[in-house]
Amino acid sequence: MSGVFISYRREDSSGYAGRLFDILSTHFGRENTFMDLDTIMGGDNFETVIEEKISQCEVLLAVIGERWLTSTGVNGSRRLDMAGDFVRLEIAKGLERGVRVIPVLVGGATMPHHDDLPDDLRPLSFHQAMDLRDAHFHADAELLVDELNRTVPSITSRPRKLKSYRLALGVSSVLVVAVIVGGILVLRQMKPADHSNSDSADQKRHAPVLGAIPSAQAVNGQWKATVKYDWPGAVYDERFNFEVAGSELSGTASLLGVDRGIIDGKIEGDQVRFTTKSLTALDDKTYPSQHYYKGTIAGDTIRFSMLTDSSVESHVPVLFTAKR
Repeated sequence: MSGVFISYRREDSSGYAGRLFDILSTHFGRENTFMDLDTIMGGDNFETVIEEKISQCEVLLAVIGERWLTSTGVNGSRRLDMAGDFVRLEIAKGLERGVRVIPVLVGGATMPHHDDLPDDLRPLSFHQAMDLRDAHFHADAELLVDELNRTVPSITSRPRKLKSYRLALGVSSVLVVAVIVGGILVLRQMKPADHSNSDSADQKRHAPVLGAIPSAQAVNGQWKATVKYDWPGAVYDERFNFEVAGSELSGTASLLGVDRGIIDGKIEGDQVRFTTKSLTALDDKTYPSQHYYKGTIAGDTIRFSMLTDSSVESHVPVLFTAKR
């Protein structure tokens, strides 16, 4: 059997691994995508179970977040240095078997250095990594799927469903053609009638729908919003200066009253997305944070949701409305 095994550390990248599992299982089938070893029962030799699962796969994806290398156990020792660490065992078995091992970097993580890894994982540092960026997660995941299809063609896909879909589409098309032809024949037998009023009413009904999606240029310019953040007393008047070129969005967006440069800005239909960065000071050190904005355009308002990704603070999404 050929499949994909996702190795990850729960406290480091469980959210990313879950999203990746959903995407891969859609492409290759849930039966060909492995993640959690829920079948390990009391009394089982977990090393044997891991080896059995990995033996069913041609690819192992090592999902690496910012805490993957430094995560510690209850005794304070680094998990990767423990002989019984699941993540270490999974990757070591994959490397030993010669399966295709692909490091997948998430949450801004970088590739571990050769000297920072235990002996049996050091070969991992020579494997080409792929990034799953927060702002482009689905696009990056599709690139990963394409890479797997190209380099490991033995991975089982789901052609039967595709064929069934095409067959259903073909049958539906024949039925639609039959209905249209039948309708034309019936109309030809009908007496002429004045349809001008109904046609006019139809056009009026549909006119608002055709103009519902705003143009990208509708976002161009200055916007303001009163934003209540998720800590006590943090209410700020924020400003947004958007510059639009096609579907690309640039400019500035203030956070806590300070202008931040817009990164990876996009406008698609009535949706606007962009990212900003900031630094958090803690114990005489500074830590980077990323802020992901997603908005829905409706006339002279944009309803935003902003999510902060920080290594030192936990935040819930902030909801607010920006206006001209």
